[in-house]
Amino acid sequence: MRTQRTRITDRGSIWQLLPKNQGDKLDYENLKQLCDEFPLGIILCDESGRCLYSNHAYAQILGYTPDDILDMDWHTSLYIEDVAQLDEKWQQAVLTHTSLQNDVRLIRSNGTLIWTRLHATMMNTADYPFASLLMVEDISERKTTEDILQQMENALFEEKERAQVTLDSIGDAVLATDLAGNITYLNLEAERLTGWNRLQAIGNPLLTVFNIIDGESRETAPNPANKAILENRTVELAIGCILISKDGSEVEIEDSAAPIHNRDQQVSGAVIVFHNVAKSNVVMEKTNRLAWYDYLTGLPNLALFNERLSQSIGMAYRHNKRVALLFLDMDDFKKSNDTYGHLTGDVLLKSVAERVTQCIRTTDTVCRRSGDEFLILLGEIELPEDAVLVARQILSAIAMPQRVNDNDITLAASIGISVYPDDGLDVTTLMTCADRFMYLAKENGPNQFYYSGSPHTGKVEP
Repeated sequence: MRTQRTRITDRGSIWQLLPKNQGDKLDYENLKQLCDEFPLGIILCDESGRCLYSNHAYAQILGYTPDDILDMDWHTSLYIEDVAQLDEKWQQAVLTHTSLQNDVRLIRSNGTLIWTRLHATMMNTADYPFASLLMVEDISERKTTEDILQQMENALFEEKERAQVTLDSIGDAVLATDLAGNITYLNLEAERLTGWNRLQAIGNPLLTVFNIIDGESRETAPNPANKAILENRTVELAIGCILISKDGSEVEIEDSAAPIHNRDQQVSGAVIVFHNVAKSNVVMEKTNRLAWYDYLTGLPNLALFNERLSQSIGMAYRHNKRVALLFLDMDDFKKSNDTYGHLTGDVLLKSVAERVTQCIRTTDTVCRRSGDEFLILLGEIELPEDAVLVARQILSAIAMPQRVNDNDITLAASIGISVYPDDGLDVTTLMTCADRFMYLAKENGPNQFYYSGSPHTGKVEP
C-alpha cells in the first residue's frame, strides 16, 4: 500500500486515498466527477507545490490539459510581481493551517496573463496525502471592469480638482445650493466676502450665509437662487444690494443666479456668481485708462490725442486761432537701448515724457505715439512762432544730461511742426505734414526742428 507521501501520477488514485469517514455513503467517483465539472478551478498540491490533481476548469484557465498540469509546480504559473505578496500570506497560512484569499495573475500556456482570485486551504498532511487545496476563479473580466471604473473615478476626481482650482482662481465669488436652498459649495472668494468657511457653510440655508439686503430700504433682498430655480432661468440681483458678512461688515455687490441641471435636464439647484461693486469699478477704471493712456509714460495714447486734436481744430476754427502739431522723434535712441539696456531705455522715455510735459501749458497735450515717438498738441495759439518757441524749449530740455544707474546720458531729438490752418485743415493732413517735416529736420543732424514757414528752422544747441 502506498504511503500518504508517495508520488501520485494517477490522477484518479488521489480519490482512493481520501479517508472514508462516512463509509459507503460517500460515492468517491461521483465526488471526482463533480470536481471535474465544477466551474471554478480546483487543484490539489503536495508540500512542494506539485499538482496532484487538476479539474478541467483550472486546466482551461491556464490553457493546458489536466494531464499537462500533473506534477507541475503551480507556483511556476505565478506572475513574478505577485510572488512576494502571496508568499508572505502563504507561509502564514501553512504555519496556522488556515485559509487565504488573494488576487494574483497567472501566466497561461501562450504567455498571456490572466487575473484570478485564489482561495487556498492548508491541510494537515498527517490526515491527507496532499498539503493544500486551491480553488481558482477567473476574474479577468471583473478586473477589467474594475480598472475601467477606477480610471473613470480618477478622471472624475481630476476633473473635480481642476474645476475646484479654476473656481478658486477666478476673481468672482461662486456659491451653489441644492433644490432646497441649502449651501453645497463656496469658492475662496465667496468665503472671503461672506466670512464663512466652506465646511461650516455647507448645509446651511442660503440666506444664512448669503445675507443680502436692499441698500436703500435695508429690507431683506429677494433670494436670487429661489427665483432662478422657480423660473428655470438666469436672473440678475437688484441694483444696490448689500451683502452682510458673518462679522457684520457690509459690501455692495452685483450678482446673477442660474439654475443647475442634472443629467436628466431637471433643475437640481442654483449657482450664484457675485463680486464687490467697488472692485468692479476699480477694474473698469483701470481698463478705461489702458484704453486711452500709454502704459509706460501715463501720457494720452494716439486714440485720445487724435480726439483732442480734432476738438482743438474745431475750437480754433470758431475762435479764429491756430493749432500747432509737433512730431518729436528721438535721435538714435536705439543706440541708448543697446548700450544701457531696455530697462534704462524705459527710464529715459519716461524722463522725456516728463521734460516735454514741463514745457507746455496744462491745456496742451503730449502723446507717446509709439516707441520713441511723441506728439505735442498746442491748442489755440496766435502765431506759428509760438510753436517754434515751444519746440526750442523742448529740444533744450531733452538735451540736458541726466544720470541713470550711474551712467551720464545725453539725448537728442528732432521735431517737425505743422500748423492749422497754414499746413492743413484736418487731423490727417496735419499729421502727415508734421511727420514729413520731422524727417527733414533729421536730415540736418540731431536737435533740429523744421517748420515750413521761413525762417523758422534750425538747430538747438544743448
